[in-house]
Order: sequence, then structure tokens, then C-alpha cells
Amino acid sequence: MTPEDYRLLIPEYLSGRLTAVESSLFESAIAADAGLRGEVEELRSLWQGLSLLPEEKPSPAMRAQFYQKLNALQKGSPRPVEKQSWWSLAWPKQLTFGAALFALGLIAGRISLNQSVRTDEIAQMRSQVRGLQEMVALSLLERQSPTSRLEGVAWSNKIDRPNEQLLNALVSTLNQDPNVNVRLSSIDALEKFSGDEAISKALVDSIQRQDSPLVQVALIDSLVRMRDHSAAGAFKKLTVASEVNPAVRQRAQWGLEKLTYQ
Repeated sequence: MTPEDYRLLIPEYLSGRLTAVESSLFESAIAADAGLRGEVEELRSLWQGLSLLPEEKPSPAMRAQFYQKLNALQKGSPRPVEKQSWWSLAWPKQLTFGAALFALGLIAGRISLNQSVRTDEIAQMRSQVRGLQEMVALSLLERQSPTSRLEGVAWSNKIDRPNEQLLNALVSTLNQDPNVNVRLSSIDALEKFSGDEAISKALVDSIQRQDSPLVQVALIDSLVRMRDHSAAGAFKKLTVASEVNPAVRQRAQWGLEKLTYQ
């Protein structure tokens, strides 16, 4: 197995889902690879931190404000117009990863358990959940561990309409992340927004930036699925560039033909 294969097994190892033989092989691999061992310890610390989340307590001021709002909703009292959501007022801008997950639990529980909440209140809570999900995704995308960054891309996939900051972070991940698997995952995440011209352009431009033939082929396939005819020019350049990997040139020719007849 390659080091990348072992990195993908880190969550399975930490959750105890590997067999005894697999665990033994994995432990031998991390004993011989300091970088892999460091990633295991980093993710272990993250998971241990998450296991402590139920014990985290918000400040007394935030708790009082939260329950005051819940009581007001249950009584059907009118809600004053607010320029900011309650969680953004209660916590500083640099919201920690653990606090964001804690807040997600509070809001999600409120939506699922209280059926008397009005439609507009549910919409606002869902908006707050989306904002917190974006914070978690951005936090994970900035981590050193490829496994954590893969989790960040996965979090972004849970959001139907991510904000511009998160979309830019995904594009940056696609163009700059040193891990091929993370870049491939970011392509899948960005493909959902095929109707966004800026995202389509970013995917087309990224082809020339890539040093991995695998990522270039994935970009070609993605743009063909998106039926993005603006990619035809980039495909044509790939077909005549002698320094381009032969498999990429062949795939670009295929993509050009597909776009021509779509």
C-alpha cells in the first residue's frame, strides 16, 4: 500500500473498524513514517476534542439569551428585527471549531424537537446552521492533515448555497493543495455549481495549473458533464501540447468531441 492509501485508513483505524491484521500493518506503517504518524496524532487529538463537546458550556450570558429567545418563540411573542444572528453576537468572530459544532447541535436540536416553531423561524435557524457549517468547512480546509482537509470538502458538500468565501477556499484547494485526493474531492464539490460562471471559469483555468494528470483528466470529465462549451479552447490546447501527458491529451480530444456534439 502507498502512503496515500494508509492516510485514507486513518479514520478507520481511529474508530477501531480495522481488523487485527489490518491494524498491525497500519501501526507498522506509521512507526516507519513520521509524517503519517503526525497526521494520525493530529486527527486523534481532533476526535478526542470532539468527544468532549457535550461537556462544553456556553457562557451564562449566551445561555440566558438563547433560552430567552426560545421562551419568546413558544409564547408566540413578536420577534424584534435583528441585523445579526444570535450566535454571531454571543461568540467572537474567531469562532472555534468545537464551538461551531456545539452551536450546530443546539440549533439542529431546536429545529427537530420543537414542532411549534414558525416557518420563518425555521428558515432563519437553517440559515444559521448553514453559516456554522461554512465555518467548520473553512476551519478543516486550513488544517495540515490531508484527512482533515478531505473532511472540510465533505462538509462543504452538505451546503446547498455556500458563501463566496467558502467557494473561493474550494477553488484555492483545487489549485494549491499538495494532496491529489483532496484536489479531486474539491472538483466534485465545485461541480455542483455548474450554473455559476465564475466557478466554471475557475475549473477551466485550473487545468493548466495542475501538475497531476489524474486531476487534469478529472477536470476534463467534470467540464464535459457540466456541458461547459467554454472549456473547448482549453481542451484544444491540451491536444496539441507536446509536454502534456499522453493520457491527458487523449482525454482532452475526447472531451472536445463530446462538447462539439452536445
